[in-house]
Amino acid sequence: MPDTGLSPDALTEAQLRARLETPRLSVIITNFNYADFIATAIDSVLSQHPRAELIVVDDLSTDSSRDVIRSYGDQVIPVFQETNQGQGAGFNAGFERATGDLVMFLDADDFLLPGAVREILSNYVPGVAIYHYRMRYANAEGELGRMHPSPQTPLAEGDLSAQLRDQGRYVGTITSGLVFSRKVLEKVLPMDAGTFRQNADGYLTSCVPLYGPARTSQFVISGYRVHNRQMTNAGGAYARRARWRLAHDEARYAVIRDHAGRLGLPVADHLGDRDYLDLEERLISLTFEPEFHPIGSDTAGDLIHRIVSAVPETASGRNATVKSLFWRTMGVLPPKARRLMLQWRIDPQARPPAVAFAARQIRRFAMRRSH
Repeated sequence: MPDTGLSPDALTEAQLRARLETPRLSVIITNFNYADFIATAIDSVLSQHPRAELIVVDDLSTDSSRDVIRSYGDQVIPVFQETNQGQGAGFNAGFERATGDLVMFLDADDFLLPGAVREILSNYVPGVAIYHYRMRYANAEGELGRMHPSPQTPLAEGDLSAQLRDQGRYVGTITSGLVFSRKVLEKVLPMDAGTFRQNADGYLTSCVPLYGPARTSQFVISGYRVHNRQMTNAGGAYARRARWRLAHDEARYAVIRDHAGRLGLPVADHLGDRDYLDLEERLISLTFEPEFHPIGSDTAGDLIHRIVSAVPETASGRNATVKSLFWRTMGVLPPKARRLMLQWRIDPQARPPAVAFAARQIRRFAMRRSH
């Protein structure tokens, strides 16, 4: 395992020299029918200092996205897909054109915040495979809100290989908060574009940490826009979305097994049984549409017990206390009440004001207990 570079005292002379040299960053924007947002994403990269190489991949949009991209001339490297192939293919095509030592995939509806490129380049350490940064939620108009992941959620760093191979997941972030080592991407790309038409970052976060350590920064680098046109927007189809995510997790587990096998590393037999988010999706699927739930052996009681056991792996301090209290409460509720609680958890807009108030009181109580 290469040196993580997490402590300056641990850096070798060669690494110190390399760190003093300015690395190059490639930003790859992948777009499909986001003409309303793509200019903001492009402008947010072009306004950075130092400048980053900018590659914009369009997945055969049917709106005016390509006209917007062309309007930037040689300020961007355009990649126009001839057929619609999905996000994974966009990652593959963009990386083929990238030349940077560091590579970032920016969703077309997201945007970089001022100072992001400077922070990314200054945070570079040779040997690190993946970098985790926080983001700020933004609405459709780009107005910034709270942080994602929350400041109370510690992001994983260092050697994550064993945790990934044992639990199938670690606490990290998503596309527009991730930066990768080019050297490691050369080992794992191209990905299977058919399997990862959506959520292609799931492929990368499932294999890149097997090849090198992670480094985490508290710097907020991007705006993570949430709006009703996103593929992951739930609407009322909670169980259908949960089953899609379960299928996505199975694809991720297959990636872990594949790359761990290439490296001669062991993998746990049932990764989903200790994966907090996968267990939660199984409970949602079982609760809302038990007739279509794909795992016949699941029971609500067993899933909740497993979720409670997995909480320490995903949270600490007051955050862990809040999560544990919530799920222990779920375990004693009758089915109808459990269903309602899950709906409120999945869809905050469905929560009555009294429930939102009670949630705040629970968080305050948990904070007092954690001190």
